[in-house]
Amino acid sequence: MTKMNGRRLRGERARAEILVRSARIASIDGLEGLTIGRVAAEAGVGKGNIQVLFGDKESLQLATLEKAVELFHATVIFPAMNNKTALAKLLALIEGWFDFVEKRTLPGGCFVNAVSSEFRAREGRIRDRIVEHRVATRERYRKLITDAKAAGELRADVDVEQLVFDLVANEAVANVAALMEEHDEFARARSTSLGRIRESMSSTSAKGKRTQAPRRSAKGRAKDASS
Repeated sequence: MTKMNGRRLRGERARAEILVRSARIASIDGLEGLTIGRVAAEAGVGKGNIQVLFGDKESLQLATLEKAVELFHATVIFPAMNNKTALAKLLALIEGWFDFVEKRTLPGGCFVNAVSSEFRAREGRIRDRIVEHRVATRERYRKLITDAKAAGELRADVDVEQLVFDLVANEAVANVAALMEEHDEFARARSTSLGRIRESMSSTSAKGKRTQAPRRSAKGRAKDASS
């Protein structure tokens, strides 16, 4: 490995570590809560290092948004997409989202949901990128639902757009409920999302799922164990 390659790798590693810290900060305090000075202090480096790596504050904010989305993809989306059928992928994606938020993988829950509220009325590059991620979320659900219908896993009369809307709406409710520690509301949003899929299944798919016990949240399992 040349000195130049080694230096580049160290720089990339440092950048990734700083962005993880930034994502944790911004998931609670918002992207506007990020400043070069604060991130430098949290990372234990000089402000000049942050400026060299990211340039200005907006570039740091955009890079933080992408790192948070990258973390979600690695934790939830990629594992879900490893399932064989569209229905299995869809169910794993829903469960994965709720697990991600419940386990506080990022302390502020779903990053895109959080910053959507922050930037909903602000024009600019950050809002544009958030919109792209929101569109991608809906399109991911739309494709899986459409594929599951085509495979006969979901009923032919399922309203794809309504189901996508319901899933995304339940996530928005659940993210706030998780942060407010409204555990019953969070569990209700989760069961409602999964229930919408179950009621949309074809008779063949429903028959195969009928013997599976409903999944409980980690808090529910812990409560049972302590009683």
